[in-house]
Amino acid sequence: MDSKERVWTAIRRAEPDRLPLDFQANPWVLERLHRDLGTTSHRQLLEGLHCDIVDLRGVVEPRYVGPIPPSRELGNGIRENFWGWRQKIIQSATGPEDCFVQFVLAKATSIEDYQRHRWPQADWFDFSHYAEALPDWNGMALLASGASVFQHATFLRGIDALLMDMAVQPEMAHWLMDRFTHFYLDFFDRLLSAAGGRIDILRVADDLGTQRGLFFSPDMFRMFLKPRLKKLADLAHHHQAAFMFHSCGAIRPLIDDLIEIGVDILDPLQAAAEGMDPRTLKDAYGDRLCLHGGLCTQYLLPRGTVDQVRREVQRRCEILGRGGGYIVAPCHVLQTDVPTENILAAIQAALAWPNSSS
Repeated sequence: MDSKERVWTAIRRAEPDRLPLDFQANPWVLERLHRDLGTTSHRQLLEGLHCDIVDLRGVVEPRYVGPIPPSRELGNGIRENFWGWRQKIIQSATGPEDCFVQFVLAKATSIEDYQRHRWPQADWFDFSHYAEALPDWNGMALLASGASVFQHATFLRGIDALLMDMAVQPEMAHWLMDRFTHFYLDFFDRLLSAAGGRIDILRVADDLGTQRGLFFSPDMFRMFLKPRLKKLADLAHHHQAAFMFHSCGAIRPLIDDLIEIGVDILDPLQAAAEGMDPRTLKDAYGDRLCLHGGLCTQYLLPRGTVDQVRREVQRRCEILGRGGGYIVAPCHVLQTDVPTENILAAIQAALAWPNSSS
């Protein structure tokens, strides 16, 4: 099997020749991995790590042709993108991280305030040459990412204000989430059309909870997010792509709803969160979902020894991989506290795991 076939076999909840591998890392980890592994291109790095999926965001992109700069510096290390959300690189306990700051719609009090914001359009992107670079990634599973209904709205409004809107002025929350949903439906319809059926997975990311529980009730999820996410799932399936949904946290109460709207791959299976025990989830949902993730980025990968990493990854593979329907990956974007030797140990353990078809 090549990587594309391997990933689709897992998505269909069958057993591939080996478990598919995926990972994401922040720019500083990628830079270190290139140095440690002696690679000079992103494809070389992914192949060196035996990864089967390439996230095309930042790798193959439509050409930006919008009327404002795609990014501009505001001073004091803060930069603003074409959405208007602002970011700054901050030194965290684990190293540099790109953080969101200065939420420009935090003080909006009406929909009219929102309407005065300069909202991007899919017309700001030229998709005419998008497909030309895709053959460079032949053989790998191609993932298109970057859509969001809730989380991207928080980058402008702030999560505290948006959650308050959902509770006391729902018309504000509906308007803002609609703005992002409509943009991403248009943008990814154009992108998937330009790709001509070569995109395998559309990934939407909307963190819905903390490690102890949800940000909002299941009823609020069904009111605000579920119908909008279904539109994105339907779009993916219209283009013969699988639909991956990402949410960190304790989201067990929403998994049946996610399956109902058409989620094919649930990411990242944050096992340290309440109610997200891998064996329980595999038993409950393994016949309806492909599970993606499961390797702890809080404790195991940054703090474990190489032997501990190998043992735990083998255990995860045994629980989640048996019978198919599992893509091995970290629970989150790898940060600088995860040493290279533990990344390699995790990959080697996954490659060595003998599924029942071998």
